[in-house]
Amino acid sequence: MTETVLISVRLPGPVAEAANAAAVSRNISRSKLLRIAIERFIDDLSGSSEQDRRRQFSSEYTFLALDLIVQREYPEVHTELLTEAERRMEAFHGGA
Repeated sequence: MTETVLISVRLPGPVAEAANAAAVSRNISRSKLLRIAIERFIDDLSGSSEQDRRRQFSSEYTFLALDLIVQREYPEVHTELLTEAERRMEAFHGGA
């Protein structure tokens, strides 16, 4: 088991009450709830949460599948679609 370290933290009353309610509703300790919340927050900061990885995989898979279909079934518009996608990336997201 991983060694744990005791950290005291002060929370605003409403946050502590919400944490208590969430822990009770999930039948876990408040410490476990806060530990999970902190771990998820740290994962989100690094951009490597499980949910983010699933979204990224799904997005890549969808792009690859659609690109393959367009290449095979509609080769005459494939380059045009890529050019338009690049243009939109530049316009809406500041770079391709």
